[in-house]
Amino acid sequence: MRQLWRWAIVLLLGLGALPLAACTLNPPRIVAIVPGQGAQEVATNQEVRITFDRAMNHDSVERRFVLTPSLAACGGSKPCHFAWNNNTLVFIHDNVSFDLSTTYTVSLHAGYADSSGQTNTLEHSWRFTTEGRPTLASVDPADNASAVAPDRNIVLSFSRPMQPDTLRTAIQLTPDTPFFVRTRPGGDTSQFEIIPLSVLKPDQSYTVSIEGALDTHQNSTYGRIESRFKTGGLSLARRVGYLIGQRGEPAFGVAIVDPHPDSFLNRSTPKILYGLNPEERLSSAILSFDWSPDGRRLVLVLAPRGAGEGRLEIVTLASGQVSSPGASGSEVLWSPDGSSIVYLTHGNLRRYLPLTGQDLAITNEGNVQTSVAISPDGTNVAYSATDQGTSHLWIRNLSLLTRFRPIGLEDPADHPAWSPDGNKLAFRRLTASGPELWVYDLTATGSNAYRRAGPLDLAGAAWLNDNSTLIAGVGSGTDGALYRVNIFAAGEAGGLVKVTGGKEAPNGSNPSAPTYDRRVSFVGTIDGVPQVFLMNGDGSRPQQLTEWAVDFPYTGQDPNWTTVGG
Repeated sequence: MRQLWRWAIVLLLGLGALPLAACTLNPPRIVAIVPGQGAQEVATNQEVRITFDRAMNHDSVERRFVLTPSLAACGGSKPCHFAWNNNTLVFIHDNVSFDLSTTYTVSLHAGYADSSGQTNTLEHSWRFTTEGRPTLASVDPADNASAVAPDRNIVLSFSRPMQPDTLRTAIQLTPDTPFFVRTRPGGDTSQFEIIPLSVLKPDQSYTVSIEGALDTHQNSTYGRIESRFKTGGLSLARRVGYLIGQRGEPAFGVAIVDPHPDSFLNRSTPKILYGLNPEERLSSAILSFDWSPDGRRLVLVLAPRGAGEGRLEIVTLASGQVSSPGASGSEVLWSPDGSSIVYLTHGNLRRYLPLTGQDLAITNEGNVQTSVAISPDGTNVAYSATDQGTSHLWIRNLSLLTRFRPIGLEDPADHPAWSPDGNKLAFRRLTASGPELWVYDLTATGSNAYRRAGPLDLAGAAWLNDNSTLIAGVGSGTDGALYRVNIFAAGEAGGLVKVTGGKEAPNGSNPSAPTYDRRVSFVGTIDGVPQVFLMNGDGSRPQQLTEWAVDFPYTGQDPNWTTVGG
């Protein structure tokens, strides 16, 4: 009896074990999917990921993975394959993109197992929809915009990040205009700026077209995208003009740069205003240039390469028309009143009158040196002339052709520079103790007419519009330096301060300042290449305006602010 009961107990325990084993089954589960259920605008190169709650039998999962519709291009030289990252299955389809704007279904059929053999008997599926083609979301200036400034840039904004290299070849600007393309600094490459190499033609219709640009998912824009705009009149208010050239070569053109940074790039974007054609560049060079008082024309000296003088040319900027007065020289200045173009030729000063076409002599001695300065009212010209090997400073009235030397100035002197009010003349004075910067006050008499500003070997000066401060340039190239000089307190602390030599402006020369702005442009030499710099009138915040770049590989020399403040 005892044996019977023992077998009964064993039988009951065995029967009870069946439901217990069924309850402890633990099939593997999906805990995450990418793309998610119902996801929209999925990238066409997006990998498909399925994450499980444990280690899986890879083969059992891969055999039950189905993508509908399938990627027909998978196979051959463009294989699609599976990879595993811990418990995550990754379907990789490099170089085979999903179709655009297409709904896909991912299915994982029942029977996939974990590494211990436990299986999941449920069917799983989910859907996602891929992105459409990239589009041009906006363009500035907008389509059909008018009166667009000829020196402005064009900003393109796309619906998603694009491949910069493909965009550069996909863009065309018609009429054919050389340009380069830059992305927004720190952006995601969905925005680009088209920067024309030269100023656009005034009152001209332009078309920006884009065809075949690829986004970062290898998707192309649809067809040909076009946007049109029309430029307005050419206004060059508050710009810095300067001579440009290839590295180690003479100047071949005049460029302009806005001292205010471009809002897209947060830096300046210079443009060529006038340039010799490629053939002319091989044999000619621009020696000097100046602006007409209205800022609509240029006068320049165009000389054979290596020559010290060349013919004068007048360029009408709006039309590009070039005329020649039939004169030649080495240095040229347009008088502020517009009546005369003064030029230096073979040691003499002459003036051409644009209104009448007359060409008149100012001096006949043949001993005038370079660095000529016209007074702001256009009535006087200051220059130095040699007399028995000694340079003396002269002031000549252009109407009366009378001349005089500053009273009491017997020392050699040169490099004159007028103050904006025309009452003072800065110059270099060669004294027994060495070169010095002096200022001559035409409204004072006797000893009160002169002020010693400092022991500077002046090479050029730019007055600020307060008529009491000037930026003095000493030396050139990497040896050049700029000083801020308060002519009324030059001998006091802070009256004469060196403003170059720091990291932002290691050197400086050829300062230039307009009457409408308290800033100064100058030339700084970086890695042996001269470029245009800018700083505040007190010498603070020096910054580089132009730079040697692959897409704008030019030197910057002889800065000369436009005459129009605007």
